[in-house]
Amino acid sequence: MQTVTERLSKIGDLVARSGMYVCVPCGYVQYFERGTFFTTCIACFAGTDLGPEGFQDASSEFWQFLG
Repeated sequence: MQTVTERLSKIGDLVARSGMYVCVPCGYVQYFERGTFFTTCIACFAGTDLGPEGFQDASSEFWQFLG
């Protein structure tokens, strides 16, 4: 079973734990509040057609919890 720190989240997933999350493709760190939804990365546009190779689909999981 994956822990919260190991599990990756995608656009539209519900944020289960408030904190800092890193975008795996580019390293950008963003704060997300519990009860909100993950969005695209504003630095590399992961999860969109403009995102890095391998992370151009909205179903791509790329947000990882840091703390």
